[in-house]
Amino acid sequence: MVDVSLIRAYTDGLVATSVEGGSFTLPTNASSPLPSGANPVGAISEDGISEATSQDRTDVFVWQKNALARRIPGQASKVFTFAAAETNLTTLGIQYSGSVITQTSEGVSVAERPPGTDVRPWVLHGIDGNRALRLVVPSGEVTNRGDVLWSAGGITVYEWELSAYMDVNGFWVYRYYLDDDLAL
Repeated sequence: MVDVSLIRAYTDGLVATSVEGGSFTLPTNASSPLPSGANPVGAISEDGISEATSQDRTDVFVWQKNALARRIPGQASKVFTFAAAETNLTTLGIQYSGSVITQTSEGVSVAERPPGTDVRPWVLHGIDGNRALRLVVPSGEVTNRGDVLWSAGGITVYEWELSAYMDVNGFWVYRYYLDDDLAL
């Protein structure tokens, strides 16, 4: 039996993070306001957020019939991909991590360095009507930056791959669903 009321389309929401080297109290539900120090990156491009989980496997075969006997789990990764569509102090701080960013009377100056290690907490929040899905990445880092395009045919976006790292409890993401259909 199909229940179309259980289909979700998170077509709104936000991505937020701390400043470089900063932190904030991690949310523990999907409905509380963002904590102090969690700065939204602003508009996200129309493609939204993509989530990918990958894990290597080692195949073990036995002599009898060359049959697969086991697939041993190996290295795993969790990556989120999205593009920030606003140019603001938060997005510039992520795009030019490790650089010197200074607000001036004209706007901003960036003395750019190659990006270094920049691990910080993140919140990815999706909204579908009165339902929400909040992902809290306690320890995440932008490990890949896409090309920044200057074009007459579109807007400039900052495309990032956010890699989630395990926290001290061994978790890389905490998921909180605000959804009456799933509640007690």
